[in-house]
Amino acid sequence: MRRFAVLAVLGLALAAGPIGQPAPSFQGTTLAGEPFDLAHYLGRLPIVLHFWASNCPPCHVEAPYWAQAQAAYGDRLLIVGVDVQDIPTMAREFAARYGWAFPNVQDGTAAVAAAYRVVGKPTTVFIGSDGTVVGYHPGPYTSAAAFERDLLRLLAWRP
Repeated sequence: MRRFAVLAVLGLALAAGPIGQPAPSFQGTTLAGEPFDLAHYLGRLPIVLHFWASNCPPCHVEAPYWAQAQAAYGDRLLIVGVDVQDIPTMAREFAARYGWAFPNVQDGTAAVAAAYRVVGKPTTVFIGSDGTVVGYHPGPYTSAAAFERDLLRLLAWRP
């Protein structure tokens, strides 16, 4: 029984993502074909990583929230989409369909998802302006209000 309890706690810790740890950096190519290096932004401004795929029904439900967030807060934080499953054409079509103007990087090997302990889609990771992971939201947002609440918490967060 004790062993089960330890494993359950460990599982919850892993599912919570790397909160309190320095955000793992990564490099990639955006859907627009531009090079992207997260290290260029870490420690400079708040960052939101959104792990998604076009074949994920909840990703479609919350996709409009991301375009709205970019329009409302894009001058105060960086949103980066991380596509974890699509071929480039499908990913570009998805991003265009929802009017995403923020960078989206493909994670074809799932290395970025593994570094952030992402176990499902969608998953949102919040990185503070000091480069530390300060929040982790596995699964979809059920309302625009809950999504905005977390964005405002990130913007108000201080190291």
